[in-house]
Amino acid sequence: MKVLCLSQIFGLFGFLFIMSTFGNPAKAESVIVCETAYGEKSFHIEDERVVFSRDNQDQGRSISSIEMVRTEKRHNGFDKILQMNGNKHRIHIENPGHFSEVSDYMVITSPKGHEMTYPLSCHKA
Repeated sequence: MKVLCLSQIFGLFGFLFIMSTFGNPAKAESVIVCETAYGEKSFHIEDERVVFSRDNQDQGRSISSIEMVRTEKRHNGFDKILQMNGNKHRIHIENPGHFSEVSDYMVITSPKGHEMTYPLSCHKA
């Protein structure tokens, strides 16, 4: 039976502390609220889901929550990729610590391959 020495135990606790603190930066982020230039599309990003809110002439304001979201981590930021209404949405946040309407955008691709790019105005809620 192998006995752990005191330095190995402290090393193990240190490793667990670092992993719990820095292990998943997407979970550590607060809710991010974004909208396109004229408010055509607005949504907020929470951990592993994206919630869109839409103004519908007939029904008033409606909410669409998408939970099947793939996250691709970038150097400072991330991309969220999801399917909604048959279209592929890619939400690119360059740096969640410093939002920029130049660097943050959403690309919507139709099934035929047509793309529309929307600059985003984002902030933390």
